[in-house]
Amino acid sequence: MNDALRGELLSAIREGRSRAYYVEENGTCLGFIALRAESFELSDSIDRERYALSARNVPGVLLELIAVDERAQGRGLGRWLVLAAVELARRGAELMGVRFLVLDSLPPRVPFYERLGFERTKYQPDGKTVFMALDLLE
Repeated sequence: MNDALRGELLSAIREGRSRAYYVEENGTCLGFIALRAESFELSDSIDRERYALSARNVPGVLLELIAVDERAQGRGLGRWLVLAAVELARRGAELMGVRFLVLDSLPPRVPFYERLGFERTKYQPDGKTVFMALDLLE
């Protein structure tokens, strides 16, 4: 992770905008996720008709960041971290009405997220990333 991204993440955590969860082995961080609450405008990001939603905005959780140390790649840690994010988001859905877990994926990683239940959304902001969502009620 570059210094600018690290600084932004640390600021977000200190200010209460994000929560980070990590996996450690022998004092070394092998991977982490950062989650934050987000409101998504249906006309822009989530297909309102597909999910039969009447509200204009819907609450969700953004998987803001996921990282796995190069030395820990290939051990299933990324999958485990995403499934942990799904579980944390589902707890939020049970407690306070969160509908989606969303993320921006790099195009080569899309099949990985699709295997875990995420779907491409109607809205795609740019060609650099793919906006994806997981319905927490399904």
